[in-house]
Amino acid sequence: MKFPVLPLLALLAALLVSRSAKAATVIDDGAAGCPSRWAFEYGVAFITSNTIDDLALGQINISDGDAGGQIHHFTASYLLAEPEWRLLGGVFRPQIEAPLTVAVVDENGRSPFLDYSASFQVRWRDFPWNHVVRTSVAMGLGISYSEKVYLMDIQRHPDRDRSHLKFNWPIQATLAHPAHPRHQLMLFVAHQSGGRIFDRGGVNSLGLGYRLDY
Repeated sequence: MKFPVLPLLALLAALLVSRSAKAATVIDDGAAGCPSRWAFEYGVAFITSNTIDDLALGQINISDGDAGGQIHHFTASYLLAEPEWRLLGGVFRPQIEAPLTVAVVDENGRSPFLDYSASFQVRWRDFPWNHVVRTSVAMGLGISYSEKVYLMDIQRHPDRDRSHLKFNWPIQATLAHPAHPRHQLMLFVAHQSGGRIFDRGGVNSLGLGYRLDY
């Protein structure tokens, strides 16, 4: 399970830009300063034959064979904390969340099955262009369990034992109109890997969806 570099570079760039502007963006999405505790998401992801490194470099190959297909993600996420960080002369308020996901995996070559995941993730919301497009980037780590081993996982690792249990590494970006910050377009990568503990290697999917801060 290798670490994607592009999201880290995006966060670093945001810090530098915020520093040069000499002010951090203060986010207030709730009434009287109270943030939304719950968020609900729906997204559809397409199974790729790529590694996470491929996706970080912009190389995308959506599989159209039996191992390809779509994954329908239904997620409820709870806001655990909103700490205040003072970095580079600015005040930042990331969100620490606990998303729970039930996914319907609809592969081309067989009947659908369910995939369950639970994670902890950090959402970064302090971007200097939020007055134009409200933006957030989230990453985390958790555990997932699938009723069946993905055909793509078997296809990409034909000589290795495969596990139903994986590490779940959610990677997500959201975009919203400043006048309607609770309604968000969601772009995400669903990365599952054995992490050389459950097994070696995994499956990556690329998706689009909708997130509602409730």
